[in-house]
Amino acid sequence: MSDWLYKIVIYLGFLPILIGLVRFKYLNKSLVWYFLILIVEKICSIISMKLGEQNINNHFMIYVNAASGFIIQTLFFYTFITNKSIKKTLVVCLIAYLLGICVDIYLHGIYMNQYLFMIADFWTVIFLLICLSQILHDETIESLRNYPIFWIVAGSLFYYIFDFFLSVSNGWLYAINRSFFFLLWDYITPIFLFLKTIIVSIGYWKTKYYDENLVGI
Repeated sequence: MSDWLYKIVIYLGFLPILIGLVRFKYLNKSLVWYFLILIVEKICSIISMKLGEQNINNHFMIYVNAASGFIIQTLFFYTFITNKSIKKTLVVCLIAYLLGICVDIYLHGIYMNQYLFMIADFWTVIFLLICLSQILHDETIESLRNYPIFWIVAGSLFYYIFDFFLSVSNGWLYAINRSFFFLLWDYITPIFLFLKTIIVSIGYWKTKYYDENLVGI
């Protein structure tokens, strides 16, 4: 990702955090966990950026970000999804993923393993689809447009589907057309991150209206 776009995306990521702080008293447990995901992502991104600016190896931050993000993300899904069998599956996936990170570091050392990201994206997309299905089948929700978690799930799903297909085709794209490969990473990916941030921000902005005008979240 180009440096200037990378910095814009990082700092724009504070928008949903600021809105979440302003609306914090209207957040339920799921929204609080997602709020923590946003904070951890920003902390890891800024640390990684600052280390890079000082020419310090920041590859270890990939694993810190992956592990911490997946843990908190699992808690978000666990508090929102109501199906007990899926909750158990979530815990199994979390344990398997963390063990996979440990094994990968032990076998290969610290480097960017694209397969770890691909697996994380795949599981994330699956559980986001489960969340979306639960929302769409919930008859107590009077308006999807004003339901905060719908926006957050939709924004996240929009980005992670793109990121999953990018992870799957990463090696193939690099071998076929390097110019297009770098175009995707440097310019297309930031656009998807930008749109995700805006959509998630709308979700947090909706929390006050939803709390005051509809049933409690």
